[in-house]
Amino acid sequence: MIRPVKSIQWGKQTVRAIEVFPMLDSTNQFARSFIKSGGRSGTVLWALEQTEGWGRRGRKWDADKSSLTFSLVWRCPKSKPPPALTLAVGLGLAEVLGDYVPDLKLKWPNDLWIGESKLGGILTEAICCKGKLWIILGIGLNVNDAPDKSGTGGRISLRQAAGCFWPRLGVLHLALLGVERGFELASSQEDLSPLFRTYGNFLDRPIMVYHGGTSFPAVAKEVLPDGRLLIKDARGERALMPEEITVRFN
Repeated sequence: MIRPVKSIQWGKQTVRAIEVFPMLDSTNQFARSFIKSGGRSGTVLWALEQTEGWGRRGRKWDADKSSLTFSLVWRCPKSKPPPALTLAVGLGLAEVLGDYVPDLKLKWPNDLWIGESKLGGILTEAICCKGKLWIILGIGLNVNDAPDKSGTGGRISLRQAAGCFWPRLGVLHLALLGVERGFELASSQEDLSPLFRTYGNFLDRPIMVYHGGTSFPAVAKEVLPDGRLLIKDARGERALMPEEITVRFN
C-alpha cells in the first residue's frame, strides 16, 4: 500500500482527514484499495499529481501538477447513498467556489463549467466491502492550467477565469467546504429546484441527448428529486437517469 507523505486532520462533519500523495495513477482507483485495506471513512486522498484519471463512461481526465485531484471515501450509514449525491455535491461546489468565480455553473449531472468551458468534474462510484456500502467521490478541477492532451479544447482553469494564481491547498479547502455543503443538501431532502435554477447552466436550453446508440434534440426542463433529468422532445416529456444518457449542448 502506498503511504502518504503527509496526513492532515480535518474534523468536519463528512471530511475527517486528508492524506497527501505525491503521485497516483487515479485517486478513485487507489480509493478502492484504501477501503479494502481498512481505510477510515471520511478520508480525502489527495494526489499532487494524477496520471491516469478518468470521468464518466471511462473518458480520460487530463491533469498536471497544477490541477486539483482528490477522492473522498465515505461509508454509507444506510444500505443506499443519499439521493442525487453527485448533483448535490456539484451544487455545493458551485455555491462555494461561485463566491470567487461568479460565472461558475453546474452542468447535469457532474460537470462544473465557467461560461462555455469545462472547469472540472465529479465521479461518484459505489463499492461493497465486508457487507458495507462505500462511496468514492472523486473531484478534478483545473486550477492554474487546463491540460487537454486530446487537443479538443473547451476547458478552462480558475486562473484563466479569475486572472490570478490560485494555491491548491486553498482551492482544496474551498472544495471540501463545497463537499460538506453537498452532503448537507443530499441528506436534507429539501427541494433543490431553486438551486438548479441559480447554479445550473442546462435548464430551458436546447441539448443533444445521446441514449442507447442514438441521439436526438431536446430541451432540459427540470431535475427531479431522485436526480433524473426531465426533458421535452418530439415524443413529449420524459425523465431519464444519468446512467442512461449523455447530454451535450447544441
